[in-house]
Amino acid sequence: MESNWMDLSLEELEQVVWQEPDFADNLEQKIHALRKAPLSRFTVEDVRLMVHHGLSLPYTVPLAIDMLGRNLFAEGDYYPGDLLQSVLNIDPAFWYRNRPLWQSLHRLLLNREWELDERHISTDLFMELS
Repeated sequence: MESNWMDLSLEELEQVVWQEPDFADNLEQKIHALRKAPLSRFTVEDVRLMVHHGLSLPYTVPLAIDMLGRNLFAEGDYYPGDLLQSVLNIDPAFWYRNRPLWQSLHRLLLNREWELDERHISTDLFMELS
């Protein structure tokens, strides 16, 4: 990736522009707006939302891992650790295709079992991918 990729939007990175929304759904409007915003402006909740919906994972997962590296239990709109839970729920096929990202997240989880258990965050499926 380019060194300034965080200054770009998902539309710029993926070189795909979605049509303007013709709907009233707040979630779809939010996602559409996020695709136009520079990644450097994404909040924890913005990243959680995109990852939860499996959108633009090659860009949103590295951003999520960076945020989790600073705070493993970073909180979006729901609860401490909701970003981590969304990342752990990503389709295993993504992790098989992106082993360096899996390894980065795996390193963050090592020796944190008791904290994860305390917050009822299961890493079982993710860890089985090793």
